[in-house]
Amino acid sequence: MAEAQYRLVVRQGPNPGQIYELKKTEIAIGRDITNDIVINDAEVSRRHAHLTLEDGRYTIEDLNSTNGTYIDGQRLIGPHVLAVGEILMFGDNVGMVFEGEPSMVDLTVPSAADIGRTPVAAIPVPVESYQAPVEIKKPQTSGVAAPQPRVMEATPVEEAERKPINSWLLAGCGCLLVILVLVIALLVFIDQPWNPGGGLYCVSPFDIIFSALGYCR
Repeated sequence: MAEAQYRLVVRQGPNPGQIYELKKTEIAIGRDITNDIVINDAEVSRRHAHLTLEDGRYTIEDLNSTNGTYIDGQRLIGPHVLAVGEILMFGDNVGMVFEGEPSMVDLTVPSAADIGRTPVAAIPVPVESYQAPVEIKKPQTSGVAAPQPRVMEATPVEEAERKPINSWLLAGCGCLLVILVLVIALLVFIDQPWNPGGGLYCVSPFDIIFSALGYCR
C-alpha cells in the first residue's frame, strides 16, 4: 500500500503559492514561530489549529482561535477529516488548499478516524431577494373633459337667512323717520310762518285738535 502524500498550498494571504509538505503525524498551525506551519497574519491566533494523521488521513481541529477555522466556507466546530481539494481558511485573510494523493485504501469503508467525528456546522448564507421595480403608469388623458364640480346656488330661504337680524330694526327706524318728517311738515303747514295773519290752528279740521289744547277760544 503506497503511503499518502499531502500538502497545503497557500492561495490567499502571505506568500501565495507557498507549499507546506505534510509529513509529520502532529502538525501545529499558528502565528507563533514555534508552530510547524507559521502564518504571519494578524487574523491568525498564536496557536490556531492542529493537524493529526490517522489511518493515512489528516484530521484538522480548531484550537479555540479568535477568528475561527473554515472548511469550504463553513466554520469548524469539531474535528474534521480533510478531503483532497478542500479549502481551509484561517481567519478571514489566509486561505490554503488541501492537496495530495491518498493511499490505496478502500475509501468507501469508513476508517476509525471517521467514526465519532463532529460534523462541520453549516453557516447559512443570507440570500438577498430581488424585487423587480414597480412600474408607475402615468394617467392617460382622454378627449372627454373632466366633470366640473357642481356649484350649489343659494335658495331664497338661504338668502333670507344670511340677512342680518337688525334689518327689521333699520326698517322700523326708517318708518319712524318718515312719520316724523311728515309731522314736522304738517306743523309747518299749520303754523304758516309766512302768513302775517297767523296759522291754521283754528281752521277746520285742525281746530278740533287745537281747541282741546286751548289754542282756540
